[in-house]
Amino acid sequence: MTKPNQSTRGRYVSAEKVQELFVLLGIELCSGRKRIRAARSENSISIYVNGGTVNITFNEKGGKA
Repeated sequence: MTKPNQSTRGRYVSAEKVQELFVLLGIELCSGRKRIRAARSENSISIYVNGGTVNITFNEKGGKA
């Protein structure tokens, strides 16, 4: 059962928590490597590691600042 203020698209969290998440992700992806393969397109970033890919996509449809 979900709380009424949480939607299917997620919930609001502090910017500090998001920054911490990206720091931990960067540490995990780059641990033990000197270089890492990555690609950037107009609206996404792809990071390739052994066994998988991390894709971050930017969508400007909603929530423009």
